[in-house]
Amino acid sequence: MKRLKMMPHKVVSAKINPRIDPEIKERAQKQLAQHGLTMSEFMRVMVTTIANQGLQRYYGFPNEQVIKSVNEVKDDLAGTKPLEGAGDKATLEKLLNE
Repeated sequence: MKRLKMMPHKVVSAKINPRIDPEIKERAQKQLAQHGLTMSEFMRVMVTTIANQGLQRYYGFPNEQVIKSVNEVKDDLAGTKPLEGAGDKATLEKLLNE
């Protein structure tokens, strides 16, 4: 079996200093720790991936309509406000266009 030679790499680093709510940072660090990652390691992986592969095609922040739709589904699943059903195509199209 052929062994791959690891190319020596020069350790060069640039500092990224994002501003974030301390509580969010703490919650994120706890989540990352469960996966054996530090915040620095995660940021390095994410920034490297974006640099090499770009952002995912559908990456972005949800707009108001998407948030509203997600909340409607959450309410339906929780049983607090059932979604209106459609028994035919015309009713379905009407509901989808509201």
